[in-house]
Amino acid sequence: MTDYFALNRAHWDEVTPHHLAAPFYRAQAFRDGEVVLDEVARESVGDVAGKRLLHLQCHIGLDTLSLARMGADVTGLDFSPAALEAARTLSAETDVPGRFIQANVLEPPADLTGFDIVFASWGVHCWIPDMAAWMRTAAAALEPGGRLVFLDDHPVRAMLSGEEPSPYAVRYPYDSPEALIFEDIGDYTDRDLKMAANRTAEWAHGLGTLVNAAIDAGLVVRRLDELDRVPWRALPQLEEAGAGFWRLPADAPAFPLGFRLLADKP
Repeated sequence: MTDYFALNRAHWDEVTPHHLAAPFYRAQAFRDGEVVLDEVARESVGDVAGKRLLHLQCHIGLDTLSLARMGADVTGLDFSPAALEAARTLSAETDVPGRFIQANVLEPPADLTGFDIVFASWGVHCWIPDMAAWMRTAAAALEPGGRLVFLDDHPVRAMLSGEEPSPYAVRYPYDSPEALIFEDIGDYTDRDLKMAANRTAEWAHGLGTLVNAAIDAGLVVRRLDELDRVPWRALPQLEEAGAGFWRLPADAPAFPLGFRLLADKP
């Protein structure tokens, strides 16, 4: 059987230096003292001052450390050693404190507990074969009364390819346990990027699967918002919406591009 996590880890390890240098990630702006967390995530997470916050799938830690700059006591978790090395380097360079743990999010350390907020955003669920297990990780990490803040690509948007003769073509399943294997597709920061670790595995999860996974993990869903913008050009037809976001053209039929799930641990 293919080790999909090993396949994906090799990809993320290789892409890490490209992301550090890519304008998309605004690493230099962070080094210069800015908070680079996007405006929708900032609004969603709210006041984090004095809160213990866990960022799942934190990648190179720019959002994690931005939350620290906003006053949180932050821990980031990711499976890529290269990404976490970059996160620790950014923390040291900027004197912004953060703790970073290398682990598979579905097999977290036993002591990953006691957090006021669990946060995850943009490009999360497509890399996870088992969202029920992911939500159990989030729920176990929270203190009673803590909250989950989860932003991501909408499952409807994830079905679509914008590179067909028609404006949008349905190419991928809405919800499927089978891995989708992609090869030589570049990177979302540079579609022409050529990589040695050029194969990745992703999964499709419908909105019902995502919400029910949270409920089954013992979380109480407080809000589910479907969003009209995402912070990357997820389809070629999208237009800039300001502040790093992209949305559908004004004359296009509307459908959601992202979602926000807010849930509490009783």
